[in-house]
Amino acid sequence: MKAIARATRVCRWALGWGRGVWVVLLTLSGCGRPAAPVRGLSRFESNAGHYTVALASSPDPIPLGRPFDITVTVTPHRPSPPELEVVIDARMPEHFHGMNRVARMVRLDPTTWRGEGLLFHMPGHWELYVDITRDGMTERAQMDVYFK
Repeated sequence: MKAIARATRVCRWALGWGRGVWVVLLTLSGCGRPAAPVRGLSRFESNAGHYTVALASSPDPIPLGRPFDITVTVTPHRPSPPELEVVIDARMPEHFHGMNRVARMVRLDPTTWRGEGLLFHMPGHWELYVDITRDGMTERAQMDVYFK
């Protein structure tokens, strides 16, 4: 009987500790990425820190269920060749799917692009990705976007 009581206490402790670990991990998982809806100009760093990305949506804020465009300005932290390329995409991590559309990218100048025809088709948590490719190496900048 003592063994069962001890096992019960150990399980309760482990479950309580496990919940605490999950709370900490879930809290930290959003660190370093701005949460939105994107309103006005949003600035954030790429994941490896080689670029600063600025986003501005049109219309502002990003609408749910309607197409929108995003202007992306990428500022390299070191001199960059003109072959820098940018692609925008988004996914819903909890649903394991992305947008139903592929953004058309238009280069406006060496560091600015416009992604046209994006669409967040359902409410929830989205991750907006900006993939920056230079000399065959791609670095991602991402931000969270939430719709209710």
